[in-house]
Amino acid sequence: SVELYPRRKDEELEALTARFLADGQGNLDVEALSKRLVFGNGASELIDLLGRTAPPGPFCAGPHVEVQYKEYEKACKLAGREVASTPKDASVICLMNPNSPTGDYMGRTEMEAWIESHASPGTWVVVDESHLCFKGPEWRDHGLSMAFIDRMATLQIPIFIVKSWTTIFACPGLSICSIICPSESKQKLLSQAQVSGSVSDFARRYLKAAFQDSDYLDRTWGAMPRWRQHMATRLQRLHPTWEIKGEPWLPFLWIDTKDEKVAKQIYLASLDCGCPIRWADYGYGKPSHLRLAVRRPYDFSVLYQAMLQLETQSRQRSISFGTYADVQPSVVEGVRLVHIDDLLPHEQVLTDRAGKLQDYIRDLPVKILPAIIVDSKYQVVIDGHHRLELFRAAGMSIVPAVSVNYHHDDVLVNPPSKDNGITKETVIGSAVRGKLMTPKSTQHMVRSRGGALLPIIVLAPQIAEIQSHH
Repeated sequence: SVELYPRRKDEELEALTARFLADGQGNLDVEALSKRLVFGNGASELIDLLGRTAPPGPFCAGPHVEVQYKEYEKACKLAGREVASTPKDASVICLMNPNSPTGDYMGRTEMEAWIESHASPGTWVVVDESHLCFKGPEWRDHGLSMAFIDRMATLQIPIFIVKSWTTIFACPGLSICSIICPSESKQKLLSQAQVSGSVSDFARRYLKAAFQDSDYLDRTWGAMPRWRQHMATRLQRLHPTWEIKGEPWLPFLWIDTKDEKVAKQIYLASLDCGCPIRWADYGYGKPSHLRLAVRRPYDFSVLYQAMLQLETQSRQRSISFGTYADVQPSVVEGVRLVHIDDLLPHEQVLTDRAGKLQDYIRDLPVKILPAIIVDSKYQVVIDGHHRLELFRAAGMSIVPAVSVNYHHDDVLVNPPSKDNGITKETVIGSAVRGKLMTPKSTQHMVRSRGGALLPIIVLAPQIAEIQSHH
């Protein structure tokens, strides 16, 4: 059943959380750890609680980074605190490791040394380690150690660890966060100042299940670095001067575009395409910076397509297309802008043929050629290897491509008269592995709705009015 007023103390949740935090940490006392936990309705509630409850006096937020998540500063100012001139003068120091939004990260030894050299006796130190969980199965070995926290407590420097579970467990609609307090007495102090019943019964049940789903975390740890690299590679290709910051396992990218106008244009384009990103002018006063959440490649492709279109417009190009041949609609998925370095050729090119093609159009101010045809899933070039080399030689990094459903029955690798044993799996495998076949190993065909077999180039509309960079 769902309780109208959730219990303030949930021993099952405390035990599961403590076991999750202590997993692989040797002789850490799980029962003792469970008694040092405070839960709240998301990070904002607990950050506010810490700002209100810490000893009176000034605060210091993120002194070691360019900018930091503003909720800590907001909470401290609402509690009537002034900004301390140095960490040594602060009654409460608020740190994030890894830092949001910049992605700055200190290892355990470095962070512990920083705290020991900058915090004064009587100062509360708050360390938000919410994104550390993304580091992988050994993440617990990289945060502040309980031995260090216990030792600092004897020096009258209490350390509070904030763990928001919303991002790692993908539950923004069920906000839930916890604090590891330095002692049971500090846990009681925070609990007494907390609003009762703030954590919903739904959030509690979700988190209990999430802690026990090891498969989800394994998949997250495996996918996150790949997805982030996928995004970073394409962004860097499109904008080589951009500076992309953050650890490779983080669920976001902090990007300095070096240009306020470009950053704003991309932010607005992201809203238009339904894949919003954060423009750092709002809140952080960094108008040339963007913060992008790591997304699945399929989801990121929506934003990437919008960015490609924006880049094409900025280069004052216009692109017009012809029409398709009469084939089943399910064969062609559409015409999309692609970065040529994202495309995977499956066969080598004939150097003399590529050279002749370049000679033919070298002196033309406008290039008019059929578009490249690619497999929609892997972006393998199906037809247009020589045209691709021509575009590359002309300095054209963004070109339209016809995206086809390569595994459609109406798409053939070769005409029936040329059965050389090459299959679609062979084509995809050669491209993905980089083991290119000899030139003209394939002669792709497509079947019209009338049953006629046609060269697949009939699917390629003419690319017109793309100006040369020479």
